[in-house]
Order: sequence, then C-alpha cells, then structure tokens
Amino acid sequence: MRKEVTVLEKEDGKIYVGCDREACEGCKGSIFCQRKDTRIEIKDDNKIPLEVGEKVILDLPSGKTIFSVFMSLGFPLLMFPLFYFIASFFTKKEVTLFFFGIGGVIIGFIISGLFFHFKKGEYEPKLIGKS
Repeated sequence: MRKEVTVLEKEDGKIYVGCDREACEGCKGSIFCQRKDTRIEIKDDNKIPLEVGEKVILDLPSGKTIFSVFMSLGFPLLMFPLFYFIASFFTKKEVTLFFFGIGGVIIGFIISGLFFHFKKGEYEPKLIGKS
C-alpha cells in the first residue's frame, strides 16, 4: 500500500511526516484513530532532497502491515487461552485461571515489544520518493 504524506520536519537524517486529515477519511482504521497530529518518523535511506511541506510517497507492504497488527494485538490475545489452558492442569479455581490468562496477555505484549525492538527496521514504512 502506498500513501502520500507531507514532510513536517527534518533533523539528523530523520524525517517526520504526517498524513492529511483527508487521507484518513478512506482508511478503515480511522474509527480507532484519535490522533489529530499523526506524525511518523521515517529514515531517508535514498537521500532524497526534501523540504518541509513537500509531498512524498511511503510504501507500506500489505503483508508486513497485517503481520504487524497481528503481532501487536492478536498474538498477546492468543496468549490468554494458552496460559489459561496450561494453568488448568495445576488448578481448577477460575480466579487463578483468569489471572494466569491475564499474565499470558502481559507476556504476549512483552514478547511483541521485544520482537519489534529487534526487527524495527523491517516493519517501518519506506520512503519511495516525491509525489
């Protein structure tokens, strides 16, 4: 998926871009987005000369975007039934099982955070060029 964004700021080899509010209208995730000042940090690997206010095109690979959503939300939620099931071998108390499930969700978020910490560059949007 390719998106047109505006350059908001440049500093130390990093470029900060933001979406126009009109671009958000067609997005299926706009219902959940509460940010009025969407600002994304991107790296300028291509060393394209850009000025603040220019329009540029970002590439967001669909497969990586879907996997990012799964790792951010789906994986931690799947940890709840897994930990609940494992704990059921040791106890039958519902409250204890519930807390084991919640612990699984927390561990899932920690694993997800570590995954993105080490694989950050692979899942960032890439700057393609000027529009």
